[in-house]
Amino acid sequence: MTTDRVAVVSGAGGGIGGAIVADLAATGWAVVGLVRRMPEARVDDVDYQLCDVSATSSVDSVFAGVRETYGRIDGLVTSAAILRTAPLHRMDDELWEDVIDVNLGGVFRCCRAVLPTMIEQRRGSIVNLSSVHAVATVPGTGAYAASKGAIVSLSRQLAVEYADEGIRANSVVIGSVDTKMSEEHGRALARDSVHVEPPEGAVGRMAAPAEIARAVRFLLSDDASFVTGAAMTVDGGLTSRLM
Repeated sequence: MTTDRVAVVSGAGGGIGGAIVADLAATGWAVVGLVRRMPEARVDDVDYQLCDVSATSSVDSVFAGVRETYGRIDGLVTSAAILRTAPLHRMDDELWEDVIDVNLGGVFRCCRAVLPTMIEQRRGSIVNLSSVHAVATVPGTGAYAASKGAIVSLSRQLAVEYADEGIRANSVVIGSVDTKMSEEHGRALARDSVHVEPPEGAVGRMAAPAEIARAVRFLLSDDASFVTGAAMTVDGGLTSRLM
């Protein structure tokens, strides 16, 4: 099967990733959604495939299959992430390693797997989802913040290293979004007696996942042909507010 625009999206089972695959499918992309388990609610015309982004063999096998089936990969969006909380002095190795391995290691594995195809076709756009926790955070989120900060740096490295191959790479620094992960984070903070008051008014409001998806679609598109190595902030002004 061949098509003009093929995108692979990790973390496609729901939340932001689910909104991204829905948006891309609705705007003419052929979309392969990578999921840990098959979602109950699926977007029409999205090719869902099981993939564990923390396992090299799983990632490499899926990307080889996508290339064989579709003949090309034009866009990669890495959305798969987990969020676990604990103060650093009580954070065990297992929590740290699990978060880093999925959030950062998963980005690395997916990018490494897609690059040979993009290099051969001398074209491609990579969008890695980061977070405001990369630049401003709250207590108990050390592993998650570290992983999201590293994603910004890794994306810039990709942009510099592969620009001459026709490949663009950017990250998206995302603010508060109405997802299940956000709800779970709020409960975890309350459990640990961490009180975070969201700002009043429109600045820093909670986004709908579809708002993030539209920004991602722009970065994938030719309209962003001069955008690479950027950390696009899509946070409703949250990190611009002093207090």
